[in-house]
Amino acid sequence: MVKSTRMGSNRVGGSRYDGQRWRVAQPLAALVGLLIGHVAHGDDSRPLANLHDTVIARAQEAWESDNGDTIFIRGDLQLRGSHWHIYADTARVEGKLGDPLRVVVDGSPARIVVSRDGDAQPLEGRSRHLEFDPRAKLMRLDGAATVVKGQDSISSESIRYSLDRNTFKAGSHGRVKVVSGSRSNRK
Repeated sequence: MVKSTRMGSNRVGGSRYDGQRWRVAQPLAALVGLLIGHVAHGDDSRPLANLHDTVIARAQEAWESDNGDTIFIRGDLQLRGSHWHIYADTARVEGKLGDPLRVVVDGSPARIVVSRDGDAQPLEGRSRHLEFDPRAKLMRLDGAATVVKGQDSISSESIRYSLDRNTFKAGSHGRVKVVSGSRSNRK
């Protein structure tokens, strides 16, 4: 059985009936995000700095696993953490939504944008399959993967990227392309 959750007047999740998942009648244009008892309500114009303890999910459909430790999200989804945004077609959020252990997404392409304090340029990753560990600050991109930060870019069939170390490992299938902007153009 899939666990249902109510937030305000919006129903999130669903239940199984004769082996079929109940689908949310209206798209979840309102958000699905909460953390530490806070429900985030709708104004995307607020700066992310005010949302350090909130993860916001927007999608057409969402449901929880039986034990509540995994959330599945589907349909034009956006996930927003304090320093990261993910855009994809489907996602599986392992752990609590507000403090995920791992986020696994697929898309055409799936995209992640990471902005950190002190960085002049955000880092953007794109691939068909993306796994993100926000605690360890690790990304794994598979399928036409690209990571871009400013004038620097990496392209390969697969890329593993450490946000803490700003290091990568690319390759294993196909070729790797690394482009680095000249030092004179950097600030």
